[in-house]
Amino acid sequence: MAGLLLCLCVNTLFASNTVYKGVVKDDSGNPLEFVNVTLMAHNDSTLIDGAVTDVTGRFTVCGNGNPLFLRITAMGFEEKRINDPTLDSGEIILSPVSYMLGEVVVKGSRPVAKVKGDGVEVAIAGSYLANTGTALEVLGKMPFVTKSGSEIEVLGKGSPLIYINGRQVRDMSELDQLSSSRIKSVDVVTNPGATYASTVNSVIRITTVAPVGEGFSFNDRTTVGYKHYAYLFEQINLNWRKNGLDLFGRLNYENYRERPGFSNNTVQYLKSGIVRQNSHGRDFAKYPVYQGKLGMNYNSASHNVGLYYDFSYKPSTISGTSVTDRYIDDMLAESLEAYSAARQRNRQHLVGVYYSGQIGKWMLSANFDALWQINDKNNADTENSTLNPVRDFTTVNNVGNRLIAGNVTAAFPVIKGDLKFGIEVTGIHRADRYSGNADYITESDVKINETTSALFAETEQNFGAVSAGFGLRWEYTDSKYWQSGQLSDDQSRKYHNLAPSVSVSMPIGNVSTRFSYMRKTSRPAFEQLGSAVKYIDRYSYESGNPNLKPIYRDYVSASASWKDIVLELEYYSTKNYFMWQTSEYPGDDNITLLTMVNMPRFNTYGTYINYSPTFFGCWHPSIMAGVNAQDFKITHNGKVMTLDRPLGMFRFDNAVHLPWDMWLNVDFSARTSGNGDNCYVRPYWQCNLGLYKSFANDRWSIKLQLNDVFDTWRQDIVMYDAISCVSAGKLYDTRDLSLTIRCNFNSGRSRYKGRGAGNADKIRF
Repeated sequence: MAGLLLCLCVNTLFASNTVYKGVVKDDSGNPLEFVNVTLMAHNDSTLIDGAVTDVTGRFTVCGNGNPLFLRITAMGFEEKRINDPTLDSGEIILSPVSYMLGEVVVKGSRPVAKVKGDGVEVAIAGSYLANTGTALEVLGKMPFVTKSGSEIEVLGKGSPLIYINGRQVRDMSELDQLSSSRIKSVDVVTNPGATYASTVNSVIRITTVAPVGEGFSFNDRTTVGYKHYAYLFEQINLNWRKNGLDLFGRLNYENYRERPGFSNNTVQYLKSGIVRQNSHGRDFAKYPVYQGKLGMNYNSASHNVGLYYDFSYKPSTISGTSVTDRYIDDMLAESLEAYSAARQRNRQHLVGVYYSGQIGKWMLSANFDALWQINDKNNADTENSTLNPVRDFTTVNNVGNRLIAGNVTAAFPVIKGDLKFGIEVTGIHRADRYSGNADYITESDVKINETTSALFAETEQNFGAVSAGFGLRWEYTDSKYWQSGQLSDDQSRKYHNLAPSVSVSMPIGNVSTRFSYMRKTSRPAFEQLGSAVKYIDRYSYESGNPNLKPIYRDYVSASASWKDIVLELEYYSTKNYFMWQTSEYPGDDNITLLTMVNMPRFNTYGTYINYSPTFFGCWHPSIMAGVNAQDFKITHNGKVMTLDRPLGMFRFDNAVHLPWDMWLNVDFSARTSGNGDNCYVRPYWQCNLGLYKSFANDRWSIKLQLNDVFDTWRQDIVMYDAISCVSAGKLYDTRDLSLTIRCNFNSGRSRYKGRGAGNADKIRF
């Protein structure tokens, strides 16, 4: 032993600064701790240096530049040898070994989910979740995540940014296109650090299985379905790979129709009396989508560079009818019938460029995005009244958005971890013109120029079993507001914002824990800042508010995982929350104006638990439950209302492995009644069924899905503001039968590694 230590010391003293590193994981993508990594000479297997992997599976060893090889060993896994390693070996996968005693196979199971530095990590590859069907369906089964249609929400944190291999998902159809069998792991980030914009409350990171093979590959996904109307999704992905060069493209077409219905009962307390309006109607909508994408990547041992161009064209038409009975002091005053037809054309061009690489001990990355959007909307409306003359009018709303954004990030080892820092700059130009052909339509011509600069730094340090992370992001926003060509100093704004984040992870006995704090900001969407007064009907108008202040939220959370159980406790305080408020229209007591305003500070408390046992053999259940409670107060009809009834959520997913390698999914979800913000939400539940089968080593697969089997999903809420109460119900064709066929040829995912820039601001468009 003394000789071994002496050999290590001598070789370390005389070694050059050549550093070799990597990450060791199992075949499910989970990092392996306490793996022995030794660096040895080729000629005589002399020990050069040695290390043990940390909790993230990372290791660093030093060599002297001579021919070397890495030897990686761990109990329960096959030994691996890497000859002539590069400076960064990337991910090193160890395969488990099975120990057979006669006819007894000894094997273990790893928990599906576990707490990590900034959230919860879920291993998909090698688990039953790999047979779910699509990435969208996988996300709907993640801890602390809910799915409604194609909408994804993280409990207590709202809609997340979603990344696939470091590139932000901008179209949810990408999640439908990605097969669950191609996913290695999913991170549900409930504590996003300083590298993300201060407006980002949650992130979901999807990592796919590393692509293999070269040459030409493609995969095709066809979905046909029926929910009152038949619909079609068609997507083709093309890829050509040779050595380090990767060329890829995508074509996507969707033909979708729906017929949502609504029923609203409104009570308004006006000077002219108590007004009650009972409305019901139905819309008919068509949403075709045409999309294309081209791009390339070049990857070498230490450097990666790539670019892509994405184009989408989304024309849509919506027509609808509605009937409204208007009562004043319980006397029928008027009946109205409305007919509307809207035609919208949305075009988007997006160019993205990225670089990532290693120079010595430095890890560098840079992203540049340029985005152009043109959205034109034309409305034709007719209103018939039993009391007033008919109104027949048209409106036009033309919106153009331009964004240029870039970020640069650098990281290098510091003490017992690494330090990451960088800069991000975003420039936005928006033009919003609204006009109509009637004197009761107020025209508006708004332009907004906004520049946001950010500096950020964060570090994560590992002290044995304890890991601590610290981050700070500073943002400066300069927003200029023009109305009809005139700069408005009162409506132009400058914001300075600090967004700190702190987290500590440690084991307490057999329980992995994490404690965190972060401060986040939400800025209004651009349409919420507009000053245009837009026509709804002859008794209702709406307007944005250029004086809206950003929302600030302070989050404190504690997370824990033990065996198959993951728990999260959360508290956050919200300042300047903005919501719609009804007021009387200036100059007319019978007309109301909806305006977005800021609300006083309030607090929210959340408890969420997820249990995914792994010991039932062919049956894989997963149970998630959560409760949110708030102390929100609002003045309604001159009295203070406290909206503090807890809102509960429950999900019970079941995956059953059937004969012939088929998978049956039976998923049940429900929400209780309760309060969220200024709303009272009525309960609902639904049940979904799915049957999945892959063939020829996943070269092609088939999925039969029936959503909302009992047609029980409803969106039914009651909203309160200063002078009105609205009971709103929406009916959608949620019972949905679909068949998806996927075909893969020499399949391989694109190696695009860019994260994008200005991601949070793109959502504001």
